[in-house]
This record gives sequence, C-alpha cells and structure tokens, in this order.
Amino acid sequence: MEQDLEAHQWDDLEWENCQFTKCRFRGVRLSELHTKDCSFDECDFSGAILASSHLRSTSFLNCRFEGADFFGARIEKCRMVASEFEGTNFAAVTIKGGDWSFVNLRYQQLEGLDLTHVRFKGADFMGASLKKCNLQDAILDEANFFQTKMQNADLRRASLNKTDLRHAELKGARIDIAQAIHFAQCFGITVE
Repeated sequence: MEQDLEAHQWDDLEWENCQFTKCRFRGVRLSELHTKDCSFDECDFSGAILASSHLRSTSFLNCRFEGADFFGARIEKCRMVASEFEGTNFAAVTIKGGDWSFVNLRYQQLEGLDLTHVRFKGADFMGASLKKCNLQDAILDEANFFQTKMQNADLRRASLNKTDLRHAELKGARIDIAQAIHFAQCFGITVE
C-alpha cells in the first residue's frame, strides 16, 4: 500500500507480517516500535524517530533513513538492502546479524558497535567511523572503506573479497593471517 503517514505520532506499536510499499513515514515518531516479519519497500523514513525500537526479521529494501534517529534501537536479523542512512543517529544501537548489502553508511558514527555476522556486501562506509567495532565474521566483500576510520576494530575472519583497504585508517586493528595476505596484496606485494 502506498500512503503518506507524515507527521504522525505512534509510540509503542507492534506490527507483525505487515507490508508497506512506497509509504512516507517522514518525521513520524515511532519510538519503541516492535516489528516482526514485516516488509518495507522503497519507504521514506527521513527524520523519523525509531528510538528504542525492536525490529526483528524485517525487510527495509531501498528505504531512506536520512536524519532518522535509531537511538537505543535493537535491529535483529533484518534486511536493510540498498537503504540510505545519511545523517542517521546510531548511538547505543544493537545490530544482530542481518543483510545490510549495498547500504549507504557514508560518514556515519558507528564506533564500538558489535557488527559480527552482519552482511555488508558492497556497503559504502566512506568517511565513516568504525573505531573499536567488532566486525568478526562479517561479510565486507566489495565494500568501500575510503577514508574509513577503523582504528582498533576487530576484523578477524571477516570476508574481504574484492575489498580495498589501502585508504582506511587501520592502526591497532586486529586481523588474521589470511587477511594480512589480502592486505599485502592490496599494496601490490606478492606473497609466496
């Protein structure tokens, strides 16, 4: 259903098995929203307040979250594929698994988040801060890390196929032996 739901205020809602297509939730207050098995396709959540929400097994495909507030939200096993997060507040967010492939997370402050087992294939982290993030076992294939701050991040066992880390800030980051070889190859070094 295509609807304009701007400027509404719905706190503490529970949505299960709902489908929304091309709906506008701009500026909507959805604090403590609980979703399970819902689908949002090409929806606009710009400026929406999703603080303290619990989003489970929900798909947000090609959605816009420009200036949205996820403070203290829990995002569990969700599909955020090709969504835009310009100026989004991710403070105190918990992300458990899920597919965040091809998302735009440019310049986002994601410091210290536990992002283990999250799929970020083709994600754009340009200029973002991933300092002290736990990215173990994450899928980071083809992701853009240009000028990404990754100091003291844990990248062990993360998949980095076709990922160029030459322009990321990696001081103090933890990597495994296979990643060390990959990193050397990024700089044109032949490992024998």
